[in-house]
Amino acid sequence: MSCLQEWIRLSGKVRRHACLCLLAVLANHAVASESSVVPDAHGAWVYDVTNRPGEPRRYDPGYFATGLNNYNRSAEEGHKIRLIYTYAGSLEMYCPGRKPDQCRLEDLVAVYPLNADKRLHGAEGEATVRAYASKIDGALAGGRVLAVPVIDGAITGDYEGSMKGFNELPRELARAFADKVSRKICSDPNVAGVQFDIEPFNVSEQNGQFHFYQRIAENFAGTVPATLRESAVNCKTDDFPKGRFFSVFASSNQMNPAGPAAKNISEILTKFNNGYLIAPLYDLGSGPPGHALSVTEYQKRAERHAKQMAKWSAQSGVKFQLGVPASATVHEHAYCRGGGCSRAPGAAAEVPTQDAYLRAALDAIDSSGARQSPHFRGVSVWGWTRGVTVHGLQFEPQVPPWNALSLLGKRL
Repeated sequence: MSCLQEWIRLSGKVRRHACLCLLAVLANHAVASESSVVPDAHGAWVYDVTNRPGEPRRYDPGYFATGLNNYNRSAEEGHKIRLIYTYAGSLEMYCPGRKPDQCRLEDLVAVYPLNADKRLHGAEGEATVRAYASKIDGALAGGRVLAVPVIDGAITGDYEGSMKGFNELPRELARAFADKVSRKICSDPNVAGVQFDIEPFNVSEQNGQFHFYQRIAENFAGTVPATLRESAVNCKTDDFPKGRFFSVFASSNQMNPAGPAAKNISEILTKFNNGYLIAPLYDLGSGPPGHALSVTEYQKRAERHAKQMAKWSAQSGVKFQLGVPASATVHEHAYCRGGGCSRAPGAAAEVPTQDAYLRAALDAIDSSGARQSPHFRGVSVWGWTRGVTVHGLQFEPQVPPWNALSLLGKRL
């Protein structure tokens, strides 16, 4: 007999027991539902901003929506893409003398959305997150489309606006910066979650970066009373009743339980069940940009990283996705143009096709056991771009070619 039936049948003191039973069931259901805020869906990175040498940066929101709809139309069930990681903003710091001990909250800036950046040429009044949220067809994608802004930042950069000193920010200032970011992000009704691409990711200590992400997790879960803030951070809405999710981008090596970062990563991502790690199975070469890995060597490295995530996530409880190179990266590419292009030993004898790297990545995932992990949350595809240029080198293809798309449609 269910608790509800018992409640209806009984009376008096005994009924109170049935009521408590029913409340316990509802509470357990709420806890189970809370854990589902991290999506279980395949994703794709899209960059609407041009990146071609000698050309002004142009911004055309939703530039790849038609291409993604076409992919989903052809992809088999279980291999569709409905999680869209779209480059949408940046975090910047303008502390006096670039010294973290002199930072004020007004020196810490969140540029979001991109159309707020007047340095870009593009459609006024439009934003990439809204464009993909409205233009990707959920019926083709196999479910609700989740638009996720990618917010980047460069900690090691030594230029005006870089995040140099971010790790050294005092705890309260780092948390206040997270409040500022949360307030701006959660005011956008199109945002399901955020991918933070603040590089290099480093929480080997409980530093400013750690405190920033810790506060993001609190805010996105809606657990901090509004009375403690400058103003309300409303991350729970009718469209997102469980709050928003977030991810960080980092090598699987950081999840090694013997290393200094794993415990802090787990603290950030699992405490409120709203965070996950995206471990790239690309850019696995140790040489400079343009130094291509052989497909054989690449697959060995991809298998190691996929196995590590499957194993170490089981120990930490950290949810994860794995990224695959369906278009060019600086170490896995079909073509490279520029003076620094070379191929590693063994790579020159191979036909340099992008789908060869992609097939190796998918083979690595399948053989690793990662797909069977209860913490696995899908594959993310790099990527749909408008130019891949690094250190003056240009890499191709800029978007997944037809044979890579065909492979994704059957095996993603």
